[in-house]
Amino acid sequence: MKLPLSWIKEYVEVPSDPDKLAEDLQFSGTKVESLEKESGDLILDFEITPNRSDCYSVIGIAREISSLYKKVLNLPKVFSEEIQTSKEEPPKLTTENENLCPAYTLGLVDLIKVSKSPTWIIEKLEKSGLRAINNIVDITNYVMLETGQPMHAFDVSKLKGSLKLRASRDGESITTLDNTHRDIPKDSIIIEDEDKIIDLAGLMGGKSSEVDSTTTTILLHVPIYDPVSIRKSSQILGLRTEASGRFEKKLDPAGHRFAFQRAVELLRIVAGGKLASKIMSLGYPPDPRFVSFPISLVERVLGINITKEKITEILEGLGFLIKRSSSDKKFFEVGVPTWRTDISSPIDLVEEIGRIYGYNNLPKTLPSEAVPDQVLAADNFELQIKRILVSLGLNEVIGSCLTSLKVITDLGIESSSCLRVKNRLIVDYEYLRPTLILSLLSSIKKNQISKSDLVFFETGRVFNSNLGKYGLPDQPKKLAVATYGLDFSYVRGYLQFLLGKLNIVGITFDKENVSFFDNPSVQINVKSQKLGVLGKINEKNLINSSLVGPIFAFEIDIETLKKLSNPIVYRSLPKYPVSKENISLFVPDNVTFEIISSIIKKGAGDNLYKLELLEEGEINKKRSLLLALEYFDKKGTLDHKEVAKITSRFVQELENVGVQIR
Repeated sequence: MKLPLSWIKEYVEVPSDPDKLAEDLQFSGTKVESLEKESGDLILDFEITPNRSDCYSVIGIAREISSLYKKVLNLPKVFSEEIQTSKEEPPKLTTENENLCPAYTLGLVDLIKVSKSPTWIIEKLEKSGLRAINNIVDITNYVMLETGQPMHAFDVSKLKGSLKLRASRDGESITTLDNTHRDIPKDSIIIEDEDKIIDLAGLMGGKSSEVDSTTTTILLHVPIYDPVSIRKSSQILGLRTEASGRFEKKLDPAGHRFAFQRAVELLRIVAGGKLASKIMSLGYPPDPRFVSFPISLVERVLGINITKEKITEILEGLGFLIKRSSSDKKFFEVGVPTWRTDISSPIDLVEEIGRIYGYNNLPKTLPSEAVPDQVLAADNFELQIKRILVSLGLNEVIGSCLTSLKVITDLGIESSSCLRVKNRLIVDYEYLRPTLILSLLSSIKKNQISKSDLVFFETGRVFNSNLGKYGLPDQPKKLAVATYGLDFSYVRGYLQFLLGKLNIVGITFDKENVSFFDNPSVQINVKSQKLGVLGKINEKNLINSSLVGPIFAFEIDIETLKKLSNPIVYRSLPKYPVSKENISLFVPDNVTFEIISSIIKKGAGDNLYKLELLEEGEINKKRSLLLALEYFDKKGTLDHKEVAKITSRFVQELENVGVQIR
């Protein structure tokens, strides 16, 4: 927000050194981005935080300066309601939903003469970054900058009948003051007369009711709109104005009345206007707000003892009303001024005291004791996964959760199954990623020219259209690993090593069709729960993505992984020697090592000490596995008969799935 220093000086005395003023304002929480000289004046560019809507005005900044330097705040002259004589009713305005417009003031002003604004108004507007149009429109903009309250003037001769404020419906449109025909987003706030829509409320007025050189009577409307509705409409339309920027904040619930009176006074002085109706207000005056404030909270939070007198001086200087509690002298009952919509609790008042007292004046002390860091269990588990993978030599990738339509379709994924950003800013970032493999492939693409083998992993959220908790799209956390220049055994080995380190047993594989993998790809299961998918990226998809293969990858669900993981329990070394035995098997193609391993572990029970796959090959066109088994017993050394007895406990089960003992 840009304001000329000369304008601020009309309301409060300021220090002679503007740099000192900017520094003091910054220390008190009102940041001055820059100071620039223009036409013999100094332009201050303020960066106002969204919660401080009261500072989006000349008066708001002057009030801050008044409190900082204990100077008198001189408010501008407003129209006195005591001299109002007209009994005429202004056009009736009905509100379909009061939540859309909880407060407003309106009235008729006639006998106006539309012309060029006087120089003093034009200069202030232009130095503040606004263009002068005519004296009527300029006055509404002038008062908006002065008070922070936007308003709009309608040409009464162009209105038909009573007015209605409501939420827009599908298919409605308006031509706005900039001669642009706009389709109005559903549920935007609009005002209509009996014939047409006359205002895209909070954003821009309609061309059909604009003030021009023939206007003699205006309807001055000073509203407070629902900030969320204004924000949504502004985002959808890509239309942001000085007015919408203010309406998006929580405005002073009493400010609309003051701004109306100020505008009427300027219309009288500048345009010869006269109030020609009653002043109609909704939601005025607002209910008073009080905060019960424990005085001891100041010392507890700021670490210094500030006297009650100083606390009172600071808060009253900011416009707060201080009352001593009748029941407890340790409390103040603090009346909150209407313009401070950000104040709702005692801690807010401590912040006000601290920033005016000066944070730089607070004593510097070290914490009395170290605050222990707390890591969430979910984050700790994810960190454990990363450490395991890094120990294997994998490189972590941190990709964007946004991607493009081309990247999705090149990988063979249907865009209809992906979530699209409604108000996208860049075409390359219009979809939420459905899989982490997208960013892994992007990293491989950037690096495969310079390296013959690559292994990347990433953890993060993916997004799909299935509705989850609270009716929102599912956002599960996943882990993905992708390899380039290595064969399938590597990516499978990384998966098995990770599961082993997490003490997850009972892994099985089923066939599954995944759009970006060669068919059949593999579904990873643990104890009948689906954990993820594993496969080779389809050659056609690689060509579409300008990638060279082979590329293997898997993606698994971290939450499921966490539920399946088991704490590693210490087991002492066998007291007695282990008995070793090698078993050679003929195995059908549809029987995995995991199935065999599960059967042996279940059959051998506590006597099994170690199971290892020594060799996999083919004999007489039959798939062959060579296993190394080690058995032990807590009570003594096992002999050959006891080993044979243990083996017999799982041989029959192996034969039941088609395995032959050689």
